[in-house]
Amino acid sequence: MPKYKIAGLPGDGIGVGILEAARIVRDKLELDAERIGSDIGWKFWCSGGNALLARTIKLLKNVNATLFGAVTSKPSYAAVDALLTKLT
Repeated sequence: MPKYKIAGLPGDGIGVGILEAARIVRDKLELDAERIGSDIGWKFWCSGGNALLARTIKLLKNVNATLFGAVTSKPSYAAVDALLTKLT
């Protein structure tokens, strides 16, 4: 069983590349860690009105560290329009 549990939250856009770079570093360090992925980001905000899901918060309470990539958003007026379109 790994010594550490690390949550990986790539999020949106450049976040995927950021977490990939972090994985390369972690592998070079030979860190005894398990990476556990979870969801965060714009697509979750669009589908449910919240970029940070309850299941992700639950996971974060049970890991030693979190690597966070990036989250994007539209300007507030555009975000509201996008959400209203999805929900109606």
